[in-house]
Amino acid sequence: MFFIFIPNLGYLFIVIIINTCSMDWSSLIKKVKTGEYDELELVYKTYRMEFIKWMMKSYKCSIDDAKDVYQQTIIIFYENVINDKIQSYNSSIKTYIFAIGKNKFYTLTRDKNRFNLEIDDTIKMVSDDRNIKEDNLNKLEGVEKSLTILGDPCRKILELYYYHKKSMHDIAVELGLKNPETAKNMKYKCLKRLRIICQKEGV
Repeated sequence: MFFIFIPNLGYLFIVIIINTCSMDWSSLIKKVKTGEYDELELVYKTYRMEFIKWMMKSYKCSIDDAKDVYQQTIIIFYENVINDKIQSYNSSIKTYIFAIGKNKFYTLTRDKNRFNLEIDDTIKMVSDDRNIKEDNLNKLEGVEKSLTILGDPCRKILELYYYHKKSMHDIAVELGLKNPETAKNMKYKCLKRLRIICQKEGV
């Protein structure tokens, strides 16, 4: 079964038997445009693991991030096929997909880093009232609300790190975590969740 979310179309559940025939642009485009998704699934499954391993090795990202990038890459690939945005067919399908993935990873990383820096700064403002300016109040209130939605243990680890200036070693001890590296990974995942909540809350 092939499962993928396509914007405006919803979730597609496609049960097919995959053949081993070689993939080419003309066949893929023709089938996708007529609503046949067997070759799109073939593309999805053929390159998925290779793409994920490539992303993790080349860009030192987590497996979850690599999976997210691949999912979004396939969506972009599908949309480009449907909307005739592919200007050249000189490269292979694999090369084209990996190029999309590379660009998508850089875009997501840039946006995530920018957002995390803003969140870091805002959380730090919460811990020191003297730094709060009137034009930052809305963002500050939004982050406080998002932290409440986030809940424990994520709220706790962020409070310990930003408000109480605790080290990763101290946080690991206080929360009963295995080691400082575990605390660091937990903080990263909590910031990622907080980022999603803030975006939903319009912060």
